Amino acid sequence: MNWTVDQLQAFVTAAHLGSFSSAARQLNKAQSRVSSAIANLEIDLGIELFDRTPRYPVLTELGAQMLPEAEFVLAQCQRFDSRAQFAAKHDVISLRITMDEALPIETTSTIFTLFGQKFPHVNLVITSGSRDDVANAVAKKRADIGLMLSSTVLPMDVEFESLGYFKKILIFGMSHPLAKFETVSRTQLQGHRQLVLCNRSGEGREDAFSPNHWYIDSYYVICDLAVQNQGWAMVPEHIADSNWFAKHIHVRSCDQMFSGTMLEVGVVKRNGHSMGHIEKWFIEQLKDLIAK
Repeated sequence: MNWTVDQLQAFVTAAHLGSFSSAARQLNKAQSRVSSAIANLEIDLGIELFDRTPRYPVLTELGAQMLPEAEFVLAQCQRFDSRAQFAAKHDVISLRITMDEALPIETTSTIFTLFGQKFPHVNLVITSGSRDDVANAVAKKRADIGLMLSSTVLPMDVEFESLGYFKKILIFGMSHPLAKFETVSRTQLQGHRQLVLCNRSGEGREDAFSPNHWYIDSYYVICDLAVQNQGWAMVPEHIADSNWFAKHIHVRSCDQMFSGTMLEVGVVKRNGHSMGHIEKWFIEQLKDLIAK
């Protein structure tokens, strides 16, 4: 394989413009150089790309088949060059982000849309899971940064930086015994099973208010069990308001009964990890979105 990018460029340009002279003018080269480049390409490939019998060159059948292949190679070369130039001016050309499945999908989809528009040459790897999954992925260097709700248990190799807060609300199913009351008291809540969040290992548990409680490692599973009238729970408002659950649960105010009605969300990074300006941009944009 001895062909060059210049030869492919001459071939593609001549094919689109219909003449070697027009291609030479567009490429700002002598016509003889364009003609020689295409002829040498034909020699290297062992096929005839143009029929030169007519007044203007016409693509042969094989030439027409090879044209999209040449266009693809040139596009890849342009991408390679663009990414190299970007890498020379910036700190990363790929970023691995892992996020808590309990984060609002509207927020995460918005931030990734903004990121794609701002940094089109940066490759992203996006994964999701529980708070444990996020923190462990960062600690074990499977991810560069993590987005998660705060946790009392974190690996020693990571640190948590707060970005903002989401509100928690009190929920229970439509047929739950508490549903018959317009307002509920702390005493009434203590008389019924509470569904409480824990981590994947069953540890890192949130405080249970009711002596009768189940520990569950997913807010989505908690909400689903609440829909089935298996207990009451304190969950992020955006999850309870989602299309999966909103029409199947009762929501009650709990600000007067509980002090811990806000969930902290933040970014997890490895200790000593120095963030580049792209990571810093990502975090600042996310902080603004959460504050809205």
